[in-house]
Amino acid sequence: MITFLHDKLKGLLLVLLTIVGVSFIFFGNWTPKGGPDPATQVLGKIGGRSLNLNDFVAAQRQALLEVTLQTGRIPSAEQNQFLNFQTWIRLLQIQAADLAGIDAQPKQLVTTIQKNPLFQKDQVYDPEIFQRFNANFLSPQGFSGERFNQAVLDSVRTDTLIRTLTSTAFVLPQEAESRLQHLFGPVHAQVVRWDPSKLTPPEPKAEELETFYKSSVADFTIPARRTVELVEFVAAGTSEDQRSKAGEAAFAFTSKFFNLPEGKTRPDFASQAAEAKLAIRSHGPFSPNDTPFPGETDPKLTAAAFSLTPDDPVSDYLPSKNGFLVLHLREEIPGRTRPLSEVTPEVRTRWLEQARLQMASQLAQSFAQKANVALAQGQKWDDIAKSSGLTPTTLPTFTPADEKPLTFPDADRIRPAVTQLETGRVSSPLRTEREILAIYLSQRDPVSAETTASTLPKISAQLLNQRRGEIFRDWLIGRATLPENQLPSEVLMQLRGTR
Repeated sequence: MITFLHDKLKGLLLVLLTIVGVSFIFFGNWTPKGGPDPATQVLGKIGGRSLNLNDFVAAQRQALLEVTLQTGRIPSAEQNQFLNFQTWIRLLQIQAADLAGIDAQPKQLVTTIQKNPLFQKDQVYDPEIFQRFNANFLSPQGFSGERFNQAVLDSVRTDTLIRTLTSTAFVLPQEAESRLQHLFGPVHAQVVRWDPSKLTPPEPKAEELETFYKSSVADFTIPARRTVELVEFVAAGTSEDQRSKAGEAAFAFTSKFFNLPEGKTRPDFASQAAEAKLAIRSHGPFSPNDTPFPGETDPKLTAAAFSLTPDDPVSDYLPSKNGFLVLHLREEIPGRTRPLSEVTPEVRTRWLEQARLQMASQLAQSFAQKANVALAQGQKWDDIAKSSGLTPTTLPTFTPADEKPLTFPDADRIRPAVTQLETGRVSSPLRTEREILAIYLSQRDPVSAETTASTLPKISAQLLNQRRGEIFRDWLIGRATLPENQLPSEVLMQLRGTR
């Protein structure tokens, strides 16, 4: 779905497009010196034609443009895997559109551009916005008018292809009605619980403790720890100029510890801090998963501390909440795995906890299976629960899809479970923080006429879109595995994983 952007957000997007556009120029033209040219490496095939790095970068640039036009959002640097995936999918679609003889007319090009919310103001096409897009994104990336037009036309063609492929999708009225009832019909339910702490498993044997220890040895490993000293360069205010001055001071301080002339020893950290009249603070020992610096939550600071070595004990200057930090390694304590002889009591405690949980799960699973058989035979729920020594708790009547907060225990686990549950049935066991529970759904009230009128069409549309998506994914998987198409294995795995 196209994202409708507020006018101010459009301006911000165009600024960001400038930055992203320049970055992709460098990516597309970069070639390392020495060794084989990676641009000649074959990355895959589409329609029997091999694609090297240069081919793929060109296709990726077109995919970037198409994603931006369709969503109003720019894939970030962290979304490179997403962009690669979209590039291969787009190539498959264009190949199929070519084979099917699907064409697009110039009139469709104009209409598509003018209807794109990215180029509209107050829902009307604004040529000035388009020109800004051209100046800030298309021109810096070297997109000619012809290439831009082709990207839009290809999008029109592939949209036609997808609509044709998914035109057979349909949803039976009873499917939507059933989904509506499961989501918006008020439910009457009861819960039974099993408390693992009240169960007594047999005492573990020595070999069982040893096997458990070996299977979870990481839980009994003391991680490496560090103690660091630091100095902070505090910005005088919140403006960029004041922060820049703090960064310049931090840079000057760290420069004394890097790029030392041959034969010159690294200066003493404490002496340099005293000379600069900087207070030294010490933190540690701490592990890689800790947040050791008060007021600082950026995990990159902890990662920087663990990148320090005795040969390179001083960090670069690092952004902090109030300015910049410089870290100095004072002590490193290597991690170690504690032997079983040292942690036997802890291993036994954890083994018993797991054994109790397993016993509770087995009891719950056995009860749910027997209860559903008994209910199908006409037995009463109260009698079934009583015969197993269980006391059901009646829940307040609630509507699963209602966003109103529910106050009874474990509501967040129970709410989605009842949407999948049929009346007169017991759910599969659900694990909570402390217990195992199962739900019995005794009744589901009819949905109100008002909710049916307003919500049923939306559910029908959602199910239809879901059905179309399933058809399209199945087609994509079949297309991607044809002999003339060879996609990278990670793309195929991701494609199959979306089913």
